[in-house]
Amino acid sequence: MKKCHVFLGLCLLGLMFFLPFRAEAQIALRVETSQMHYLQYEPVYIRITMRNVSGHPLAFGENEGLRGSLRFEIQATGTGRYAPLLTKETPPVKGVILQPGTTRTFTFNVSRYYDVRRIGPYTLKAVISHPQLKAAYESNIAQFSVVTGTDIWQTAVGVPQYLTKDSGSGIATRRYRIVSYNTGKHFLYVLFIEDKDRVYLVKRLGLDLGVNLRPRCAVDDLSRLNLLVAASPKVFAYYQYDVTGRLEKKEIRIKSDSSPRLIVNKDVGTVVLSGGRRARRDLDYEEIKDLPFVSNALDENLKDITEGKSIVDADEND
Repeated sequence: MKKCHVFLGLCLLGLMFFLPFRAEAQIALRVETSQMHYLQYEPVYIRITMRNVSGHPLAFGENEGLRGSLRFEIQATGTGRYAPLLTKETPPVKGVILQPGTTRTFTFNVSRYYDVRRIGPYTLKAVISHPQLKAAYESNIAQFSVVTGTDIWQTAVGVPQYLTKDSGSGIATRRYRIVSYNTGKHFLYVLFIEDKDRVYLVKRLGLDLGVNLRPRCAVDDLSRLNLLVAASPKVFAYYQYDVTGRLEKKEIRIKSDSSPRLIVNKDVGTVVLSGGRRARRDLDYEEIKDLPFVSNALDENLKDITEGKSIVDADEND
């Protein structure tokens, strides 16, 4: 009789081993914004931290049994309305394996997936679901706002003929605009290139260091915008953009016997960078090491100089 009980116990143990596994899983979520305020039309970056507290590995994959999903509930404060999805696509979490007790951090540009162009305050929380989870799990609620900023310079230009497809509808125009706004920790300069129907470019240029160090702007004969932006009282970044938002030139200049400046020849329409000396990453490291945006501008292979998270993320290293 005792042998029969032992045999029955072993059979039950084997059956439990081969039954499909469905974990009584739990996951802890936390979201935070990279800054308090975002300029209208610029990327809104959200950092999400996921911790597996289930005691079992949790994998997010392509198979139906592993196909978890992450979504955000973003509500315009005071309206009761949620920001709609721009497409059917939601932030991806495929190819992620969370071992028991481990934590992973991800950064998403939620404005790529949700319409957060409306001016005003928002609340945001993350919701994650998975076939191995009995229920969906929610994060804390984070807050941010979308603002318009203050225009400090703007001008309208004609689109060169070689960039237009239809020459019979009049001369197309674009507007260059530089805006200053407060992220909650810093005042930043941002470049807009736009027309009445579309925003072609939104690019962060650097910190707002005051009236005496505002960006210097000049447009050449090909309607390209030439910018000289102060990264510090001694270090300046030069950029040249065309009307489509393509970065054509970039250079870092350091004040020497003369100060960097833009020289405009109104007779022929040229704009030339002059003064100061060209910065060198190795020799001028002490001058440029702590300056936002400058390191990227020195990288010859990096075309998109300000793409990525807010410069506020640099505070993590302090």
